[in-house]
Amino acid sequence: MGGGRGSVSAGSAEDADERRRLSTSDLVGLAAGGVLGSGWLLAAGPAFWGLGKYAVWGWVAGAVLMLLIAAVMVELGIAVPKTGGLIFLPLQAAGPLVASVVAAGLWIVYAVNPASEAAAMVRGLAYKFPSLLENSGELERAGELATGVGQPYDLSNTGLLCAVVFMALIVGLNLLPPRRLIRLNLFITVVKIVIPLLVVVCLWLAALDTGHSCQPRDVWYLSGGTESARVLKEQAGNSSHFLYTVLGGSIIYAYIGFQAPLDFAGNVKRRGMGEAARLRWAVYGTLVGAFLLYAALQWVFGMQCGWLDGNMLDSPYAKIAFALEMTGLGWLIRVNALLSPMGSGIVFTHALTREVAALSRAHLTHRGLQTARRASFRFRGGAIDAYWMILLVNFAIGLVMLALTRGSWEELVALNSVPALVVYAMPGVVLVALKPPGFRGTRRIVHLALSYTAFVAIAVVIHEARWDDVWRGMAAVGIGSALLLGLPWLAGLDLPFVGRLLRRYDAREHVSRLADPDDPAVRPVLLFLAYLAVLVASTLLGDEYDLDQVTLPVAALSAAVVFPLLVRACRRYMDSVPPTLPAPRQEPRVQPSVTAGT
Repeated sequence: MGGGRGSVSAGSAEDADERRRLSTSDLVGLAAGGVLGSGWLLAAGPAFWGLGKYAVWGWVAGAVLMLLIAAVMVELGIAVPKTGGLIFLPLQAAGPLVASVVAAGLWIVYAVNPASEAAAMVRGLAYKFPSLLENSGELERAGELATGVGQPYDLSNTGLLCAVVFMALIVGLNLLPPRRLIRLNLFITVVKIVIPLLVVVCLWLAALDTGHSCQPRDVWYLSGGTESARVLKEQAGNSSHFLYTVLGGSIIYAYIGFQAPLDFAGNVKRRGMGEAARLRWAVYGTLVGAFLLYAALQWVFGMQCGWLDGNMLDSPYAKIAFALEMTGLGWLIRVNALLSPMGSGIVFTHALTREVAALSRAHLTHRGLQTARRASFRFRGGAIDAYWMILLVNFAIGLVMLALTRGSWEELVALNSVPALVVYAMPGVVLVALKPPGFRGTRRIVHLALSYTAFVAIAVVIHEARWDDVWRGMAAVGIGSALLLGLPWLAGLDLPFVGRLLRRYDAREHVSRLADPDDPAVRPVLLFLAYLAVLVASTLLGDEYDLDQVTLPVAALSAAVVFPLLVRACRRYMDSVPPTLPAPRQEPRVQPSVTAGT
């Protein structure tokens, strides 16, 4: 069949996804575009309140932790480069039951992100249109209140409608041809980097003449707490907050999104420096660059936070810029308050189409989502590979999340970050269990050490998150897993009224396998669910009953025990069901001209 270069009809949808055309700059644009969202605009205040002069070290700790997790995921992406690999590889190594749990977490993370970023974009307009926020009156005079503002960025009904429009814009941009979308994202990412760099330079130069620092107690209203002003001032700058501020606060959230290049590992060019070097440069370079940028922003925030006046309707950096009469910089920050969230939403939405397509090809969700007819559409005589049906489904999920949370940015972030950590836990298990043939000896020992440490570290991170965040995130993963596993089972029951509709849901049924304890796919999922259950219980007891000194070691020890058992269970599964991994692909070689050298 005919079709252009990007046409799915020219081959299978999977072949189209595996075309190796992403350069280093494209990958950096995906990684940095995913990381630099709304987090940096809101993280400096809570970090300074919680850690004071140690706030920069909080960013160091967050970067080290995320680099550890990233190292495991990069090694897996290099060992088995596969677009949609975050779902495909757990399926091959642990079976469809574990893959469904991971897929539920990933789907939630990637579908909720555009909703949270759309809510952040609305928040970025609140300085001009306060009615977009439910608590605008309190936010305008937050520094004068007797208590902190709980859920400060909840949206009003008008704000919710505005968020829906912004989310539709993010989804609509993903209908662009993939190459144009990647280039657009790269341009937005460059702007998103340049503006924060200008903030750092301009505020630092201003501090040389007009430094106006403050104490952590002076920004108590940025803490996110709901206690009285007196209590929040007393708690400010307490070093005992270090672990929670780094792991349970906004610092970790600001680093999430680095994995976008790994979602497209099968698309990376091999010519030149090679795919391994490109993936490493993109992921590690983004995380190191993000740390340097975040640390610098935190540093200048501490030097100039005395200019803040207690009004939370505008970005703290914009307030400082206008107080210093840097009007142009202030408006650039306001523009970036829209561009940064939008760019991150574009990356997550684009990546999710490939992951859900991999899920659909594996028959773990409706197979019709990735058929050629629903993966591409024709526009001006050419075919555009945009997975438009998946985009519509994800848009609907985002709408549901916006409605359930009433557009609360904090709740959407919790639904984003906790399931992300569930997804991050499996690549290390898969990497060690697979024993990639191209990596032997010392390299495998390094893989084991990194994966084991990261698995335990993720348990500690989840434990240190707030109970309210953990139960919402885990409940979302549970509901998503139940839907992915339960819908095919319900479709086979021929239920009255809904049976005809459910029969159209074309996915393979796996939940009945749980009834057979000898099924090799059962043990991995039971171990993984037990690991998550211990983390949920530990967080509950530690946060609600002040038993964290006991529950933290329990959470870490449970992860240390479960990891080798999970690896062993995965290897047992692969002994029964040998994995089907992508074979090495040869890049076409350019033949030298017959006249070369003449």
